[in-house]
Amino acid sequence: MPKMEKREITFTFPDRDTAQRFLRAVETTQARGVDTVIELRGTRVQVKVFGPHAAVKAHIRKLGELRRTVLSESEEEKQVRLHLSTICREAGAPKIPPELLRDALRRRGYRARVRGPWITTNAPMSELREFVRELAEAYREARFYAASEPVRRMLAILSHEYDVDPMDLAYEAIERGVFREGEDGRCELREDPKSTERKLEEIASELRKARKGRGKTLEDFLHEPL
Repeated sequence: MPKMEKREITFTFPDRDTAQRFLRAVETTQARGVDTVIELRGTRVQVKVFGPHAAVKAHIRKLGELRRTVLSESEEEKQVRLHLSTICREAGAPKIPPELLRDALRRRGYRARVRGPWITTNAPMSELREFVRELAEAYREARFYAASEPVRRMLAILSHEYDVDPMDLAYEAIERGVFREGEDGRCELREDPKSTERKLEEIASELRKARKGRGKTLEDFLHEPL
């Protein structure tokens, strides 16, 4: 006779609607050889499973896969597909490369993917406007100090993220050997982009700390009364 087992597991969700969707999915899922009791408690769904050990284990694994599917579908529904020109127009900013916006949004923890001039993201439009406006300004400045598009994107994203001047970041990176200085004085890659980005991020972090330690920026000094 197979060993019988009783398991109780609680699944947590970001909101009640998603929890209810999971509850309905569990109710329609076939549970072979086991008995289940399901209860909704706010944003949590409690499931009690009773039956042979192997069947209980298999059913709980199936519930875990079902939860991941429900969460993924919920996230997809919250994402919006926008044309880059629309985003920039709403932000009052010049057009920027879609890959720049995608990479910057991902670093902020948002989902983002691009296809041509279209970008799909779960970032709220209210935050997207200001974000794109500031990022476009950082990208415009980075173009003066970068010899290639990958370098421009790195300088723009990290200078914006750490609130440092792209010029300071570029010249400090050249000084430390992270970038190579081209014949026109602009930054060029010395290593692979991923390794370079990690080192550049360390420099950006140090520059921000140093600026906070001084308490004043160059602009502050320029505007001080004589």
